[in-house]
Amino acid sequence: MIKQEQGKKEKRQVYRWTDFKGVDYAHAPANVSPQRCVDGMNMVRSEVGKIHKRTGYRLDSRVWMGNINGVHFLRKGDEEICLVHCGENFYIDGVSIYSDAADNFSRSVQIADKLYILDGKRFVTFDGENVKGIAEGAYIPTIYINKKPVGGGEKYEQVNILTQRRCEGFIADGVSVLYMLSRTEITIGSVTAVVYADDGSAVEYTDGSGITVDSARGTVTFATAPPAPRNPEESNVFIVYEKDDGNDSTVLDKCTVMAMFGPGGKPDTLFISGNPDHPGREWFSQGENPAFFGRENTDLAGSTNSPVTGYSVKGDKLFVHRRNGERNLNILVRSCSGGDENFYSYPVVNALEGPSAVSRNSFVNMAGDALFLTGEGVYAITEKEAEDRHFTQLRSFYINPVLKDKIYTGCTAVAYGDFYVLASGSDIFLLDTLQKSHEEDKEYSRYQYECFHWQIPEDIRLLFVQEGRLCFATTGGKIGRFYTDYNSPASFNDAGRAIHAVWQSGEFDGDNQVRNKTVHRLWVTCATAVRTSVNVLAQIKGVWHGLFVDDTTARYFKWSEICWSKFTWSTDKTPKIISRGIRLKNVDKTAIRLENNTVNEPFGLYEAGFEYTTGSYYR
Repeated sequence: MIKQEQGKKEKRQVYRWTDFKGVDYAHAPANVSPQRCVDGMNMVRSEVGKIHKRTGYRLDSRVWMGNINGVHFLRKGDEEICLVHCGENFYIDGVSIYSDAADNFSRSVQIADKLYILDGKRFVTFDGENVKGIAEGAYIPTIYINKKPVGGGEKYEQVNILTQRRCEGFIADGVSVLYMLSRTEITIGSVTAVVYADDGSAVEYTDGSGITVDSARGTVTFATAPPAPRNPEESNVFIVYEKDDGNDSTVLDKCTVMAMFGPGGKPDTLFISGNPDHPGREWFSQGENPAFFGRENTDLAGSTNSPVTGYSVKGDKLFVHRRNGERNLNILVRSCSGGDENFYSYPVVNALEGPSAVSRNSFVNMAGDALFLTGEGVYAITEKEAEDRHFTQLRSFYINPVLKDKIYTGCTAVAYGDFYVLASGSDIFLLDTLQKSHEEDKEYSRYQYECFHWQIPEDIRLLFVQEGRLCFATTGGKIGRFYTDYNSPASFNDAGRAIHAVWQSGEFDGDNQVRNKTVHRLWVTCATAVRTSVNVLAQIKGVWHGLFVDDTTARYFKWSEICWSKFTWSTDKTPKIISRGIRLKNVDKTAIRLENNTVNEPFGLYEAGFEYTTGSYYR
């Protein structure tokens, strides 16, 4: 047995933190990796391995009178038009342009030069100036082509559930005046007819003006027989009419979730669901024509007991998220199947096991992951390499113990830079897609994202990104916008209030836990700024003790930001070492806490460490 003399002094050893990652709420402080922190409130990655204090935000001067339910952006060329959904109104530049919306969250997608918006009350479009019900511009389908005047012909397009109007195309024979529609009991006064000549000119007729309509029989009689076309296989007579065949044209209005998908993953078809009267029912438009929802373009996602909560798109697959799926199969996988441009189908080809999505505002695609929030944390849909098989995997392991206590259906998420940003009340969680780590506790997940945690003195209802800035709307009708200029001290306040930024290490007990450790010198390498400071604390027997505060060393001189109480002539903008001789005597373990809680001060960390010696057995 090797013996060591009691109290024998050893050479000083060095312990350093050089690679800063995110927070770790999943492990006990004694088991947290040196790369992560037990508490990293209001810190974020500056570059891989380094962290700094987040910027603050300003609040717009306007306070909206009601819930902000959506902030939508229509992009036309270089112009971006912002449409704010507040209460039951839609606003442009503070002026209401629509007042019949639901006081509920709204969602939108842009297709061509229009926004398509769902709020659970009415399916509407926005063209940059006006908000209209989608039925007002509904596409009129041609359900038959190449019909003879007495009937027959080829089925061409489906009936559009957004409108009762439809068209039938005939090939005139130059003799017949009576044309028979495929439907009887058509709507009185709804018929128009257009006859095309070989030179492309057209003549339009209405009931009583060139044509006589028998609505009960579904016939149209021309005063003069339309001429036969030069091409005997091409329709030259088109008759438009309405037929009430029991189709509910408002069935899409109550929908609340939507996605863009299509053949091969091409985003040209609009999928919508979430109608509480039809749980699990989905509808999809014709490709590149969101004003055309064919009556047959619908399917049931599993069963009526599993309402659809959202969509994810990954490659050539559409993932339908639902709640309470059979055998915990909460994600159905759809793929485009054959057909032609008028009759594509999207059958279910697989089902994935995993927890249900809980928030309709949490679906984000980024970094090759389709991310969404569940009751068990943030999950991703991923695929096995070299195989066309998909899986769900946890991505928020390091923050799950705190995140799971704050999950509710109103959580909201956006992609901001390389971060998946999720807000729940006053808490903001960031998953860093640039930093991935394998965690042995979660071997079935290929990797976990490094995570950061912020808190702000506001109750966030909605997140959005505008002009490269992370923004939020509060439950009190305010809109806040985070600053992006890290070089300006004025960026570091939350609407005038100080931001409390913290980095706290895990517990250090050296290589020999049973022996006393004495810490002799501690240093922190901080990013420089015209105004910055650091408060250094150490934990001794479970109690935090202040060691020192430094508010001058990491400063550099700038005339426009001069402060005589903390004056420096230094023009060195490189990271500065703040070093102090200290004495933490005969401790079995300790931890370090670095803080900045001063208004308009940035705070960045490059390295921290201390020198220590090991002594006698701890008593």
